[in-house]
Amino acid sequence: MAENNATVKAGVSKNPRIHKIWLVPIAAFGVGLWMVYANWASQGPVIEITFTDGAGIEAGKTKVKRRNVEVGEIETLRLDDDAQKVIATVRIRKEYTDLIREDSKFWIVRPRIGRGGVTGLGTLLSGAYIEISRGIADDSARVFEGLEKPPVTAIGTPGLHVTLASDGSRPLVEGQPILFNGSQVGRIEYVHFNTIERRTYYNAFIEEPYDRLVTTNTRFWFANGIAFNLSADGIRVQVDSLESIIGGGVAFDVPQGQPVGERISERTIFTIYAHKNAINERVYGHSIDYMLLFEESIRGLSPGAPVEFRGVKVGEVQRTDIDYEEVINLLDPNSRVPVLIEIEPARLGYEDTEAGRNLAKLRIDELLQSGLHASIANGNLLTGQKFVELDYVQRDAAESARFADYTVIPSVSSRVGRLMDSVARTAASLSELPLDDMVVSVKKALDQMAATLAQLDEILDDEESRAMFANINTTLAEFRKLARDYAEGSETNEEMQKSLESLQRTLDELQPVLRQVRDKPNSLIFGGSDQPDIEPRGENE
Repeated sequence: MAENNATVKAGVSKNPRIHKIWLVPIAAFGVGLWMVYANWASQGPVIEITFTDGAGIEAGKTKVKRRNVEVGEIETLRLDDDAQKVIATVRIRKEYTDLIREDSKFWIVRPRIGRGGVTGLGTLLSGAYIEISRGIADDSARVFEGLEKPPVTAIGTPGLHVTLASDGSRPLVEGQPILFNGSQVGRIEYVHFNTIERRTYYNAFIEEPYDRLVTTNTRFWFANGIAFNLSADGIRVQVDSLESIIGGGVAFDVPQGQPVGERISERTIFTIYAHKNAINERVYGHSIDYMLLFEESIRGLSPGAPVEFRGVKVGEVQRTDIDYEEVINLLDPNSRVPVLIEIEPARLGYEDTEAGRNLAKLRIDELLQSGLHASIANGNLLTGQKFVELDYVQRDAAESARFADYTVIPSVSSRVGRLMDSVARTAASLSELPLDDMVVSVKKALDQMAATLAQLDEILDDEESRAMFANINTTLAEFRKLARDYAEGSETNEEMQKSLESLQRTLDELQPVLRQVRDKPNSLIFGGSDQPDIEPRGENE
């Protein structure tokens, strides 16, 4: 009975909250998250590159390459806020993240035609791409300014960067070579024109090991292949290598006769000379400006012409224009043409310092009172080039004058001008002579001479005159015959010589007798005894 009254309890089990079927989507979601993370983790950095023009590049297609190896891709393209430039968003692969440095460079590779030839022809089929040049900075960056053209020299190339300065008269362009003894050792990288100084500056790079050739005494000059220079010194022709003839460029070396100098290890500014011969001329830092006023033509005198003293260059001409307030009317008969010159004290023997300049100025001011003058001289008759010559002229001392705030050096006519003045004065003197009276007198004299000659002709035609001249001719013939008879080597001459010799012997024999007669006149009567003559004496003697 007890067993029948027992209560039977059913077992209750709880169902799980998440069914096993849900494990599948959870696992799939986890795999998806892992794939997203893996994809994110495998991607490289995103950078922005700004270009002035986006021609040839497209989002999702244009690649970024390094030495023709793909390192990234353009994801998006957009305009900047001013709609003036194109901003490209670029994804760089993770394994190439090290290429992104602060000084890395980017540029679009397209077909280009330049001095170095035609480049980028491969993009005609494959399309344009962006080339990257790795920088050498330690820090990375995410925003870059794209280049319009490929850099001339790759970043990190060993060598030396220098700055070259020129007046801009012979411009250079990026990529032109830098030569040493005809071989290319570097190139022009960047060109900048300074509007304030009105000079052109060139960033140049010289490759290693040629950078060791650049020293403190190095000089650069334009190497345009064939250079013609017309100056007061004549015509100068300079021929460089074939490479420089084709592409031009700049050459450098140490001037002849100067020491090599110390090696340059950091960026230094060098001046580019017009031609190679110009590097032998020293450049001085101090000069004194003077004004010359000429009454004659200055044709052939140009800026840069030398100023010489007795054949030695002491300066050069600076200006030959008339842009001065003092020149009001050039056609005025009393106007004179101004010429501005500079004299370098160092060429006179003074130090190239401010103190040397002041000493030279004081001395030149004194010499102006001693007759220092300037004149225009012909440097070359073929080219017509002229130069300024300084010399001393005997003239009364004059007060120092000034023109346009410059001290004036008195001028005199050139030698040719002085010669023409002398000719003019001679012609004027001749014009004052009584030439008409002289012509009348000369005509009368000629008439008298003609009458005299006519009378002489009549005399010569007379028979008596002809007979007289015949007798004269006969006499002359006989005289010539007589002269031949007595000439040296003739018989008459030999007989005469014998007679003279006989006469000389006779005279030699008579010499003792003549001396005896001179000493003892009575020897001819009493004989020539050597006993002394008896002298009469008195009784007391």
